[in-house]
Amino acid sequence: MSYEAIIYESSAEGVATITLNRPQRLNAFNQQMCLDLANVWTEIREDDSINSVVIRAAGDRAFSTGVDVIEGPDGKGHLSDHRGKPWEWEDPSRELGPKSNRVWKPIICAVHGMFAGGAFYFLNESDIVICSEDATFFDPHVTFGQVSACEPTGMLGRIPYGEILRIVLMGNDERVSAQTALRIGLVSEVVPRERLFSRAHEIAAIIAAKASVATQGTVRAVWEGRDLPASSAVMNAYKYTQLGNPVGQALVDRKTVPKAKWTLR
Repeated sequence: MSYEAIIYESSAEGVATITLNRPQRLNAFNQQMCLDLANVWTEIREDDSINSVVIRAAGDRAFSTGVDVIEGPDGKGHLSDHRGKPWEWEDPSRELGPKSNRVWKPIICAVHGMFAGGAFYFLNESDIVICSEDATFFDPHVTFGQVSACEPTGMLGRIPYGEILRIVLMGNDERVSAQTALRIGLVSEVVPRERLFSRAHEIAAIIAAKASVATQGTVRAVWEGRDLPASSAVMNAYKYTQLGNPVGQALVDRKTVPKAKWTLR
């Protein structure tokens, strides 16, 4: 399938790469990008040769600045008047995010440049997030009189409550640097800009080499556990070991697994 607002590639290692490709609009998502992403998540979900995914962005200035304020995610303009039909609004995450599209293959998000507003939809449904040294994170909603709700709520459980509220309530008056993002747990690694894409692919390839039934079961169990009380989360998680382990262990001979040349983070 061909795409207009994204670039989709796959490698022999079982890694798919999605590149947001609207650099002239700072990779803001419009109706076409939402459609492309909904379709590509279906393609990835159904392709058994893909075991992990990298999300990255084209251009030098931004990963994404969120929704396209001119076109909007539905082609009607971001600030179009929906007051007469409030129940027809749809959360863009249903098209943008892998989890919303039932993709449980591990997602690595590689952030550079500006990362603002609705871009957090991508981060919130990713499993591992790394960034380059030039990355800055901010949410402009309240600066323009808009409630910031879906994006920060999606960050609950990823970073502390106070850090979430500081990001969204400061609006355009403060940006989170790459080093601060690392400190608060928004990202797990900071690399030089020239190494960002290769490092993201390296992480994805290491994960993709493992049994996909094991990695997908792990992602799904932990993701679902975020919504449950601790004891219920553990009980829910147990079924994934019951279902996944017999399949995964049949694919992996523990006695012959090469000893890993591990790295220390």
